[in-house]
Amino acid sequence: MAQKRKVEVTTNIDDETDRVLYSVFRSAAGGLSHLYSQALNHHKVAFEAGQRHALEKLNEWMTVKHQEGTPVTAADISAYLQNELNSISLPSNPLHGRQNEADLPLSSSLVQSQDRDGSAFCSCGSEMEIE
Repeated sequence: MAQKRKVEVTTNIDDETDRVLYSVFRSAAGGLSHLYSQALNHHKVAFEAGQRHALEKLNEWMTVKHQEGTPVTAADISAYLQNELNSISLPSNPLHGRQNEADLPLSSSLVQSQDRDGSAFCSCGSEMEIE
């Protein structure tokens, strides 16, 4: 996290009204900085919860397939993830006046590949067209 910096006042504030106004401004700025820090922390926690949820869903799907006696291949996982990505609609953000991400065409693809030793892996790529 960025280090806090302390700004020293180089001019003398003589008028009592100016001192009160400056004090209120500093308090408001400090409160806003604190609120911003809390929002960043909340965003990180929410993002990690989303990751955990997605992995739990994938694990649950793989467990069900295993209990059914169906072997799960990299292609099956790729198809499942692609289906999940296609079924998700991006949330709209009412705070921004510009075009929402949900209105933009999104193409994402999971590509099944093999590395040099023959191990299969999947990679995800996405492109968003911005007009």
